Amino acid sequence: MQTNKITIIGSGNIGLAIFHLLKQNKQNKNIEIYDRDPLKNASGKSLKECVTGADFIFLCIPSWVEEVVLLEVATCFKKGATLISLSKGITTTSRQSIDQLIENDVKGAKYALLSGPMFAVEIRENKMAYGVLATKEKNTYNKIIKLFTGSKLRLEYHRDVHSVAISAVLKNIYTIFFGMIDSHGEKNNTKGYLAMRSIEEMVAIMKILKLDERVLLGTAGVGDFIATSYCEHSQNRKLGKELFEKGKTTFMSEGFVSISSMFGMLGKKSQKLPIFSLLERVIVNKKNPKKEIEKFLKEI
Repeated sequence: MQTNKITIIGSGNIGLAIFHLLKQNKQNKNIEIYDRDPLKNASGKSLKECVTGADFIFLCIPSWVEEVVLLEVATCFKKGATLISLSKGITTTSRQSIDQLIENDVKGAKYALLSGPMFAVEIRENKMAYGVLATKEKNTYNKIIKLFTGSKLRLEYHRDVHSVAISAVLKNIYTIFFGMIDSHGEKNNTKGYLAMRSIEEMVAIMKILKLDERVLLGTAGVGDFIATSYCEHSQNRKLGKELFEKGKTTFMSEGFVSISSMFGMLGKKSQKLPIFSLLERVIVNKKNPKKEIEKFLKEI
């Protein structure tokens, strides 16, 4: 039996978690991990060397570097290979989601987006994880899920790739809000109410963008939102807390990078979305987070 070559690009937490899952399938004997940081580059090879001949390529990198990596991958991409991206963002320049980036930069490539409640820390502790594998071809889905045979990752199929991509972006943006609310000291009664309001707004945004709100209400949207908005491991939640407590951030997150593009996509319609408008004022317009949260809570 021919062994698939699997390349993981990015040896951060999620890249190592994917490696952990793949190793649980004894059929996956040829796995390489590449990272642009020489200290983290377990393969010791260049990106081109790792990608060349690979049957499956997992993109475990932030959305803000994905386009640069994709353009390089496109130069050595094996015909018939499959890209699987775990990034959840929108570019700040072209306002492209991850699925649009892949289709434009690696033309004709088979690809899938992997999204859902999949915290790397829990995966490496051998806890359950759940994801949506979004791809336009069911055959591509079938090939990918075989890689995870024997692991504790449960995957479901969805064909509407773009709706999955945007649902993942929205849950990241609204998780920042929950980090801010948590630092303000709000308890479960308020959080429960604001979670409902957040979900209402995310559904409204899907409708504005003419996307399938049912996807948002599933694993890739609300399922992931519930997990991340209450989890201390969420980078978006951490960023919201830091933003509230310090008035600035010392790192980036997918939601933080994506919100200006989402604001541009929504235009004036965002004014009817109170929570999104608050985030836009704080993140894009640099308004005082504490004052904005205080004002918001008095008005709801």
